[in-house]
Amino acid sequence: MVRKRTVALVAGGLLTLALVFLAPGPPPEQEVFSYAVANKVIVIDPGHGGIDTGASRGNVVEKDITLAIAQRLAADLSQGGALVILLRENGKDLAGDDFQGRIRDRKRRDMNTRVRRANEAKADMLISIHTNAELGSTSSGAQTFYQPGDEKSKIIAVGIQEELGRLLGNTKRKAVGGRYFVLEKTHMPAVLVEVGFISNPREARLLTDATYQSKVAYAIFSGVTRAALQELDTTQSEGPGHP
Repeated sequence: MVRKRTVALVAGGLLTLALVFLAPGPPPEQEVFSYAVANKVIVIDPGHGGIDTGASRGNVVEKDITLAIAQRLAADLSQGGALVILLRENGKDLAGDDFQGRIRDRKRRDMNTRVRRANEAKADMLISIHTNAELGSTSSGAQTFYQPGDEKSKIIAVGIQEELGRLLGNTKRKAVGGRYFVLEKTHMPAVLVEVGFISNPREARLLTDATYQSKVAYAIFSGVTRAALQELDTTQSEGPGHP
């Protein structure tokens, strides 16, 4: 009887361990370095919305992909202790239901609202999510952009790009400087992540897959936290008396 009970306990323990490692959820490393973003205010900007669908390929629409990935990223960052502000939480834009102007003016109001909300929040960081597109169908790969000359934003962009390459395994692109309204007009470190080419048939299919969207979101989260850790290490090594 004792032998059977011992075997049962061992088997139960092994089953518990198996369930722990097989259960869905964030990788173990997330808990190790997520403290780097604890208490930081991070704005996530899902690109496009409303009548501005962004790029599209058949039924694959940019505004839906950016929102799905942004929501997954928000969950990862929140679990890490960050205060997350998701600028768009549904399919609408930020121009307001009462806006009656031209489409061009509606887009301008939408973009100005995004920037204003981020600046009013006095955020520590902004991450804008988009998909890329071209007339052809061969280009692929996620890529991260930062405001040229902004070193803090560059560090975050490089961190995100390295993690996109490491975890997705399908992009060799590098983080580069780029002129984007949302990067130029916000007052905090900001990056824009083109999560892939919607014009590429294979990548378009991936970008609509929930599992792949979670991988993209986690890669961005990982890059952000590693950049935050780098900043902490630099601050601590400089010490309180550093000019």
